[in-house]
Parts: sequence; C-alpha cells; structure tokens
Amino acid sequence: MSKTTRENDRDHALFAFHRLCPRPTAEQIIEWTKRYPEFADDIRAHAAISRDWDVADSLNEADEEISETMKARAHSRVLNALFLSEAPVLTTETETTGGFHEVLEARGQKVHEVAKQLDIGRDVLADLFNGWMTAPVGRVLADAVRGFFGMSAAAFELAYQYACDHPKLGHAKSSGQPTIPRRSYQEIVAGSNMSPERKKYWLGET
Repeated sequence: MSKTTRENDRDHALFAFHRLCPRPTAEQIIEWTKRYPEFADDIRAHAAISRDWDVADSLNEADEEISETMKARAHSRVLNALFLSEAPVLTTETETTGGFHEVLEARGQKVHEVAKQLDIGRDVLADLFNGWMTAPVGRVLADAVRGFFGMSAAAFELAYQYACDHPKLGHAKSSGQPTIPRRSYQEIVAGSNMSPERKKYWLGET
C-alpha cells in the first residue's frame, strides 16, 4: 500500500469515527481500534482530543470558570477511557522487568513530556521514576501513570519496586558521595513547584 493510499484510508477512517462517535466512549474506541488496527494510535489520539473538547465545551456552555482542578479531572477521565481501550494490548507490552525509565526509553519519551501530558510537576514524576519516592505512592498519581502507560496494577508495582531497588543517584555534595534523597509522596508533592490547587489535586484533597 502506498503512503498516499494509506493516508487516504486513515483520513476516511478518522472522518467516519468522528461523524459516528462525536463523543467517543471507551467501548467505541475499543470497537474502532479493532476495526482499524493499523490506525489504532490515530483513533485514540483523535478520541482524546474529542473528549477534551467536549468537556471544555460543556463547561463553557454552563458559563463556568474552568479551574485547574476541573481541567485535571477532565484530563483524568480521558486517560481512564484511553486506558480501557488500550489495556488488552498495552498490559502485555508493559509487563517488563525494568523500571519506569526503561518503559520511557522503550516508548521514546522523556520525563518532562509525560509530566506535561499528566499536568504534574516534573520533579514529582522524576522522584517516582528515579526510585526516590517511598511507599505508598499516592493513588491519584499511580492511577494517572498506569492510565498513561496502559500498565496493569502488577506491572506498576514491578516498575516501582525496580526503581526503588535501582535508584538514580542524586547530586553529590562538595564533600561526600552522591545521595539518594528519598521522601514520602506527600512530602514530594508539598515541596514541588506546583500551584496550591494542583498540589491539592495530586494529594487527593479535591
């Protein structure tokens, strides 16, 4: 199949998906990715954009102010829907013996890119991925990371344990060896550079 033919087929599939599923549910995303497996990533990306627009339009129609917390909740719902649509495939792909950095490398992504997608402080995510966050990991963060990567609960725990067993070393002080700055989830979030409202969200206080 030529590149032009494939692009035309993809455009037709996405147009039909958009027309028939203006507010795609997890079930519809699953159905369409099975129908067009070669365009699964494009369909999921289109679904995420459609759901984000739908949430924003609904809030605008109600003439409400879109707060950071409301946007975070909407984004979380999108991630959950996409997780459900991807779970049968990605759960197998991410059952690795490595940690979060290995998953990132396999996907060709960086910590700051994932942090931006999740709308969380880069420092918080880095502490988790580096193995510096002591147990337990906050439920909101664990669910967000699992949804983003399509990880099962078991895969997340394996990656977390691997990160803790193989932590990245922190910066060395003027005298002494590099340190491992381990802190609790609450301490890390509270000490991050996020806004107070974002901290409340990630601490599960909203």
